[in-house]
Amino acid sequence: MGLLDKLQTHIETKDTHKNEILQTRYYAASSHAMLQWLEGKIQENGQTVRRIDADRGELSFIGEGWDGLITIVQVDGGRTAVDFTLNREQRFGADLSQIVSHYYEALTQQFPLRAIGNKTVER
Repeated sequence: MGLLDKLQTHIETKDTHKNEILQTRYYAASSHAMLQWLEGKIQENGQTVRRIDADRGELSFIGEGWDGLITIVQVDGGRTAVDFTLNREQRFGADLSQIVSHYYEALTQQFPLRAIGNKTVER
C-alpha cells in the first residue's frame, strides 16, 4: 500500500482486486447472522448504523468523515460473500482500506472463512 492508496476517497472490494486486502471474503454463515453481528460490531466501534435492508443484504453505516455500505450475499452451499464500499469526502482522513481490513479480520475471528477472492482457504 502506497501513499496514493491512502489518499483514495472511494474504495470497493471485489474478487479480482489487485490488493488482497480489498478482495471479497466468503464465510460459512447465513447473511442474517452476519448482518446482526456486523450491526453490533459497528456500534461497538463507535460508528452509526444508518440502514439495514435484510432482503437486499445491505448495511449502511457512517464513521467520522466517511460512510460505508456492506453487501452480504449468500452465493452457494455454505458460502456468503461480504463486500465493502467506503467513501470519504476529504482527501485526507481515515484510511479506508484499514477500515475494511479491520472488519474482515473481525469477521474472520467470528465466522469460518471459506475464500478470499477466487482462492479457497484451507481449513
